[in-house]
Amino acid sequence: MKRKKINIALTICVLVLGVSLTFYFRRQFVRQGQALANTQMQLKLTKKQLDIQRAKVNKNDIDDRVVNELTTPEQAYLKQELLDNNFSGTILIVRHNHVIYQGGRGYANSEQFTTPKTTYQIGSVQKSLTAALVMKAVENGQLKLTDHLSRFYPQIPKANQITLQMMLDMRSGLFETSAPKVVQTDAQRLQFAIKHLQVKKIGQHAYSPVNYVLLAGILEQATHKSYNDLMKQQIITPLGVQAFNFMPNFSDPQHATAYAYQKNGAYGAEIEDPAYIYTRELGTGNLYATASSLYQVEEAIVQGKVFKSKYLQQLRHTNNGQYSGGVYNYRDYFTSHGIEAGFESHVQMSQNGESGIILLSNQYKSTPSLVTMSKQIYQQLLV
Repeated sequence: MKRKKINIALTICVLVLGVSLTFYFRRQFVRQGQALANTQMQLKLTKKQLDIQRAKVNKNDIDDRVVNELTTPEQAYLKQELLDNNFSGTILIVRHNHVIYQGGRGYANSEQFTTPKTTYQIGSVQKSLTAALVMKAVENGQLKLTDHLSRFYPQIPKANQITLQMMLDMRSGLFETSAPKVVQTDAQRLQFAIKHLQVKKIGQHAYSPVNYVLLAGILEQATHKSYNDLMKQQIITPLGVQAFNFMPNFSDPQHATAYAYQKNGAYGAEIEDPAYIYTRELGTGNLYATASSLYQVEEAIVQGKVFKSKYLQQLRHTNNGQYSGGVYNYRDYFTSHGIEAGFESHVQMSQNGESGIILLSNQYKSTPSLVTMSKQIYQQLLV
């Protein structure tokens, strides 16, 4: 009887111990699982933070860095190319989302060399941004590419035969017969353009900046905002780009001065740029930028950060080098080129925005052109 009671007691002890151990190990298992989950979450967050930081260092903060990750043969090639072209300015090269070269060559002004922080007037490259603002208005339901010019400016001859798409593609036949030589408000500039318009062959491509002056006016009518405010609210501020703004308020201490070109790359006289030049270039050439800030904006447009990607094909519908949506569009890349008041700019970028070249110069010369130079460097280093 006594032994039986002992066995029962032992059995109860074993059961209690077993239950206790079960709860203990279960609790430990849960704790370990939670600890593992927390560790995995921390690792995930850390990786995300590293990715963000890496992207930030590689893209958003490149203004402060001189970068040279070219191989020795690539360095030799680029050095010779810049020398042969007597290049004065800043060059940025991005390959597969990674900055492989960024630096300056020559003088920004009488006191400074050019650097990645130097700002330049970008000229007609701005047209690609005006076109992006038009597509943003299309996305917002404020405009259609099939809208006729007569909806906004019925006083223009044959305006009912000209669409916004034609204007974006320089197929409107519109030409301006004179250019203002005084500072004007947007409204005054638009009235001047309308007063000095001729309409030639509608539907035939002919490069004419007045198309983009009028598109700026159309944007102002459709959105009830100034062109400058639209640019800041829909592109500059959301993208967080620095050293990117409007002329003639060119107060950036890092700005370049434009010089006349002389043989063998010598610097000629300083080129004056009176304020009326920039009010004249409404929508078509009155922005300044660094190479890196310009890259960030152009990249954002093709990657759906300004308007949804599905609208890009409507905007840039050519693929054989013809002009559409403010750029010359090819199958694998696009280009944009600008000349203004002694400055020259050129962009050549892959269609996905992952690779490209920005050339900004403060010494315009017709030969050799930045267009040719850019294509050669792109082919050599990025294809």
